[in-house]
Formats: sequence, C-alpha cells, structure tokens
Amino acid sequence: MGKPGKSYFVRTFHIIGFLLTSSFLLLLVLVTFMMINAFLHAETSLLLNEYTKFLYKVVEVISKLLEWMNAVSFLLLLILLVPEIVTRISKDSLGNWFKSFWVSYRLRRFLVRQTDHEGEGVLKIQQHNRSIRKSVIDIRNKNITYIVKLPNDMQVQKLILEAKEILREEISSRFPDYTFSNFERYKHWLRIEGTKMR
Repeated sequence: MGKPGKSYFVRTFHIIGFLLTSSFLLLLVLVTFMMINAFLHAETSLLLNEYTKFLYKVVEVISKLLEWMNAVSFLLLLILLVPEIVTRISKDSLGNWFKSFWVSYRLRRFLVRQTDHEGEGVLKIQQHNRSIRKSVIDIRNKNITYIVKLPNDMQVQKLILEAKEILREEISSRFPDYTFSNFERYKHWLRIEGTKMR
C-alpha cells in the first residue's frame, strides 16, 4: 500500500490553530498595554512625573513590539489560509471548512481519556491524549478523511487501537450520508475514509 497523502487542510491544521491562538492572545495583551499607556498618559501627579514618563516609554516600546508580532502572526495566518479558502470556495464549500475545525475538536474531546481508579499510568494517559490532540478530520462534499497519530509506546498505541470501532461508529453517526472504510494504518498514523452515498 502506498503512502496515503495528507490534504493541505490536514497539513496546516495545527499551525493555523497555533497562529489563531497566538494572534488572539497577542491582541489581548496589546489591548491591555494600550489601556495602561492611556492611563499613564493621563497621569498628572507631579511627584510621579519622571517615573510615569519612564513607564510610558517602556509600555510604548512593548506595545510597538506586540503590534509587530501580531502583524507577523496575522500575515502568516493569511498566507496559510488563502490557498485553502480559495480551494474550498471553488471546489467545495466554506461551511465544510468550518465544520472540519469544529468536528475535529469535538472528536478530540470524545476520545480524551481521564485516569481511572484502576491505576492506569498517568504518563500513559498523557501520551494517549497528546496523540488524540493531533487527530484531524477533513470534511468535503464528496468525501471525509480522519487521521489520528499513533504514539511510539506500544501500550499507548493499544489504547487507541482498542477504540477504533467506537470511533468509527461515532464518526459514522455524525455523517449518516457517508459510507466509511475500516481504519487503515500507515506507520504511525491511523486513517479512515468516508465516501458520500449518491
């Protein structure tokens, strides 16, 4: 069996998620610094005049740096998003693109495990959940692809492999208009394909 290719959406999913989170957090910090800057600018106390001027300059420098970082983050995000958005508009739909993000996170929540009272190792569960958080579903009008990364640890792999049928049923129930293959394995990835029924 040849190597199954990953779509552009799957390959850029985690980078886009990271850049979106970074941009949002940078924006929050930037707004906070702008509020501090406005407060310092309005400060009129003669006793604190020199200290306020110094603080104002420091906050202004940090604000400029944050603006630059936010602009770079947003530009990188735009560069990655444009090809996918153009492809979705011309060959699929933007609705499926948003749905792919939403369902990916929902399936991750469904698969994430908590430590139980029977003494499953905390490290084992952490490795399992780390792999699950790398799983992605790519929803298209005609087909669906879901991939999940298998960890190197054999015991942790077993946890994921044991959940294959439950996961297949969960995906099938979410997309009743598609027929799904069995999970196929390529090295450290599990993959399932869905094809829309006519």
